[in-house]
Amino acid sequence: MQEATSITDEVQFLDAPNVKIARNSFEELTVELPDGASHANVEAVRSFPLTDSNKYITLLDSEGEEIGIIQDIKQLPRESAEILVSELQKRYFMPKITKIHELDGEFGVTRWVVETNRGPVTFGMRTRYDVVSLDNGRVLIKDADGNRYEIENYHHLDLASLALLETQL
Repeated sequence: MQEATSITDEVQFLDAPNVKIARNSFEELTVELPDGASHANVEAVRSFPLTDSNKYITLLDSEGEEIGIIQDIKQLPRESAEILVSELQKRYFMPKITKIHELDGEFGVTRWVVETNRGPVTFGMRTRYDVVSLDNGRVLIKDADGNRYEIENYHHLDLASLALLETQL
């Protein structure tokens, strides 16, 4: 019978209070580990971007190899946490749709004309499967170019926007 493998045998959790995250002169993310090892051009990836966005952050080196996992951003020193949060916000940038002006379908592509927290946007969407409804009225939308948009709670949209959105849900 094969012996069970513990998750801690497979995953390298980092000692977050002793990890230093910074930016170098090229504005790349750098990580200095407690053992003195240093990595440049580091990539930060959320393990659970929708449900637990500030926990279990995987740090990858420039070759895409795992350096380790930060269990909770709150465990990092303040300055390191701020830099990591800033980096994650850039990586997971997702404008919030506040109003839907128009939906128009042609040749299998639905054209969305919307207002976001970053200004007006027009984008195309290939399939209704790119509109995902989550708990508490949250909706995620992926356009034909792979960009992502969020409606925090579609119950808070105006009636015209809500009517248009419901044609896609």
